[in-house]
Formats: sequence, C-alpha cells, structure tokens
Amino acid sequence: MTEHPVFTWVENVCVIYFSIEYAMRFIVAPRKLAFARQILNVIDLLSIAPFYFELLLWICGISGENVRKVRWAFLTVRLLRVLRVIRIAKLGRFSPGLANFALTIRKSKKQMQMVGIVMMTVVIFFSTLIYFLERDEPGTKFTSIPATFWWCVVTMATVGYGDLVPVTVAGKLVGSGAIVCGVMVLALPITIMVNNFMQVVKLREEQIVKKYAQQHGDQV
Repeated sequence: MTEHPVFTWVENVCVIYFSIEYAMRFIVAPRKLAFARQILNVIDLLSIAPFYFELLLWICGISGENVRKVRWAFLTVRLLRVLRVIRIAKLGRFSPGLANFALTIRKSKKQMQMVGIVMMTVVIFFSTLIYFLERDEPGTKFTSIPATFWWCVVTMATVGYGDLVPVTVAGKLVGSGAIVCGVMVLALPITIMVNNFMQVVKLREEQIVKKYAQQHGDQV
C-alpha cells in the first residue's frame, strides 16, 4: 500500500505551515521553557516530529524498503506515523467545547484517579474469581488471570463483546456481579464531573464578559 501523492503534498504543505507557526510562537515567547512545556505546544511539536524524522532517515539513505531492513527505524517510523493522530488535538486550541472538556478532565483528576484505583481492584477481584471457576471447563478461554482482565473490563463497562463467556452457573453469577459493580463504579464520578463542567463553563463565560467589559470600558 502506498500513499496517494496528493495527500503527501497536502501533508507536506501542512507540516511546513505548522512548523513555521510553531517556530514563530517559540521565538516571540518570553519564557521559552514554559512555552515548550505547555500541553498544547507539546502536541504541536509531536504532530510535526514524524515528518522530520522520516526526512532525517531519507537523508541518511534509509527510506522505502530499506526502512523494513532496519528494525529500529521501521518500528520508530510506524510509531511516529501513529502519532499523526495527535494533530486532531490541535482543534482544542480553536474549539471552546473541547477546551472546556479538557479543563473538566483536569479538574476531575482526583475523581478519575479514584475510579481507576477502584476499577483496578474490582477487575483483579472478579478476574481471579472467574478464572478459578472456569479454568477446568473443556475448551475454556480463561487461561490465566491476566488474560481474564479483558473479559472483566468489557463486562464491567457493559459492552459485552461475547468473545469470552462464562459457562458455569457460578461463573454467570460472578459475571452478573461484575456488571452491577461496573455500573456503580462508573456512575459514581458522573455527578461530580458534571458539576465541574458547569463550573468550568461558568468561569469561561465570566472571563469572556470581563474581557468584553475591559475592551469597551463598560461596568458589568
């Protein structure tokens, strides 16, 4: 599979534009280190890094089929090509909705940490139970406790792909308990996150009103 030349030219033009934009903002930034450490600026840098890495490999004579012969270069190029998806995060700079969502996640990090710890504990618990209940069944896919983590996460999220299914009565009861616990764990931080989102939206609206008042000299 090869890339269409039109898309290649479009990508090259976009990368050059983003590179000039990033360089100009870096030059005029009063605090270079603080500028480089900002999340959005890190995303901007990562979004253009794959292009320059592939260009460096091409200069060194590693391109096309030669990349596959150099294992580390091939894996690095593949990883950096996946990082191109990061460019979509640049929309957060121009979308108030995405910016509000990012601020809400940042403000709710303690609740997210709590959910992560509880989920990890419950996943280990139910995975251990289901493994010991199902491991002796003929043709079972529950071959180990870590392999059962996937089933537990999918079950607790109420997705249920059906690739791993308990067949014993006790296993089905444990699966039902995992579903109920998953719903409860995932529902706990929703109210807090909604409240944080409303606070973020209200704060941004106040900032907009204050900025408007400063520009027009009105008293709000």
